[in-house]
Amino acid sequence: MGILDVYAKGVPGDQTALDIFKEEWSSRFPEERADIRSGGESPLFDDPRVAWAIEQIGGISGKTVLELGPLEGGHTYQFDRAGAASIVAVEANTRGYLKCLIAKEVLGMPSAHFLCGDFVEYLRVNQMHYDLCFASGVLYHM
Repeated sequence: MGILDVYAKGVPGDQTALDIFKEEWSSRFPEERADIRSGGESPLFDDPRVAWAIEQIGGISGKTVLELGPLEGGHTYQFDRAGAASIVAVEANTRGYLKCLIAKEVLGMPSAHFLCGDFVEYLRVNQMHYDLCFASGVLYHM
């Protein structure tokens, strides 16, 4: 029986949603949500590399972002908080995609839209133009 075949028994809420993937998260959720624990250790929701990149390009307020391989939505969260007008984040790993959806629900990322699939195929058929394309930690999967 897989995690998607189980009925949740806890009190409905954000922690119960995160616990669907208990002990599987890589990312630690942001300090503003210290009331919930993902179990992950990497500070990908507060990643200084993303803050640095946003600063180097003069900010992203009102910009469109294409993110390739969002993992668990940590960098997406930072783009959303930095004022991106819209973020399309393409994740091929189905567990990663579902974690992104949980993160979006728990943290609120109104400018984010997560897509499940291969970003190479997306790039082949997509006609949209974006102000920024961000890909972190995806090349070794290719």
